[in-house]
Amino acid sequence: MARIVALVGGVTGGAALAHPHVFIDTKVEVILNDRNEATAVRVSWTYDDLYSLFVVGDMGLDPDWDGKLTGEEEARLAGFDMNWIPEFQGDTYALIDDRELTLSRPTEWSASYADGKITSVHLRSFDVPVPVAPGPLLVQVYDPGFYTAYTIAFDPVLTGGTGCSAVAYGPDPDAADEALKAALAEYSASEDVEADFPAVGKNYAEEVRVTCGAP
Repeated sequence: MARIVALVGGVTGGAALAHPHVFIDTKVEVILNDRNEATAVRVSWTYDDLYSLFVVGDMGLDPDWDGKLTGEEEARLAGFDMNWIPEFQGDTYALIDDRELTLSRPTEWSASYADGKITSVHLRSFDVPVPVAPGPLLVQVYDPGFYTAYTIAFDPVLTGGTGCSAVAYGPDPDAADEALKAALAEYSASEDVEADFPAVGKNYAEEVRVTCGAP
């Protein structure tokens, strides 16, 4: 992601402009029933060291800086990132046959702190079970405004189902960079790009593709 930050700064000519600002390693778990229908997605976010340090310090956690939280502190940390405004889609999108599916607001959240990084976990359910076959079911992670960069850094997990598989795919980074470069070129020198950053995040989307045979 460092290359992307350098590209943005180079195109705009402003050293203060740097997107993305937050980096998150993501784990995706898709939960299936015995009919190979997806019922929910569990999402894990591991925040970068700098952002984690900011949150821990801002919340007054780990005052002795030993890198460990007490049970009480961990309980306070849980849900720190779950107070979503109504229009926020959770930076997680599920699709099948190019049709976007509705995911619930987050539930069953928790958080932990280890090795200088915060990891938060939450569950999002489908309105109705989603048949995966023939599929595939796509679970994409990205921030449309590219303030946050998501990387699927862990093997995807399938819970339940029979004869199903899940594979993670990344974007074409060169194509995404070119699209970002073209979008930024539309701004004049007097415009505040930082305040109105183009919605290029989808070009950097990473996704898990779930396929199943007939149940």
